Amino acid sequence: MGTEPTRGSKPVDFANLGRGYWTAVLVMAGMLILLWFDDDVGPGHPVYALIFTTWTFLLGPGVAIPVILRLPRRWLRVPAGERVLHRALGVDIFGRLLERSGYNRRFVYPMWEFPNTRAGLTSRAQAARGGASAHGACFAVHVLVAAVALFTGHAWGALWILLPGVVVHLYPALLQRAIMLRLQPLLARVAGAETRGLWNPSHKPGDAPVS
Repeated sequence: MGTEPTRGSKPVDFANLGRGYWTAVLVMAGMLILLWFDDDVGPGHPVYALIFTTWTFLLGPGVAIPVILRLPRRWLRVPAGERVLHRALGVDIFGRLLERSGYNRRFVYPMWEFPNTRAGLTSRAQAARGGASAHGACFAVHVLVAAVALFTGHAWGALWILLPGVVVHLYPALLQRAIMLRLQPLLARVAGAETRGLWNPSHKPGDAPVS
């Protein structure tokens, strides 16, 4: 988390993704509905799972803001006890793999419009909440469609639909929640300093990277 976003990149405006984005989402949704009833593909075929996963990955940015605005505030706070689950599932290892693969540098940091320092702490926390909410919602879609496939007699198809969702959405959601666990104490300290008049978020010189 100490690396700054790529300078000169244009951040994604999640609140205004545009008509082209939503057209692509709806077209893919319609295609998935048609393929569900296709005798050659259908929900039992790995190709269907691949297209479905591509669609939910595309859907993520579009549901980030609506989901986070509608979730109860208490759902966005991560309990300290969840850290045990993250360790058991290897969430930190997953995060290191993303970092070393260059995925964050190429795709994640360029979408940020804030510095990855304490001056951008609140925005970084909001990004983590949005990421966890969007990935969590998309994983819920995977679970729902996998359940439908299972109950309609496509057991292997249900597995094909569910497993990619674990990698593409469940682990990223848990990773963002793990990041929030590290950010929450910092946010509390900053809030306390602001209350005492000791912290001004506009002061950038000497800011330390968030870790």
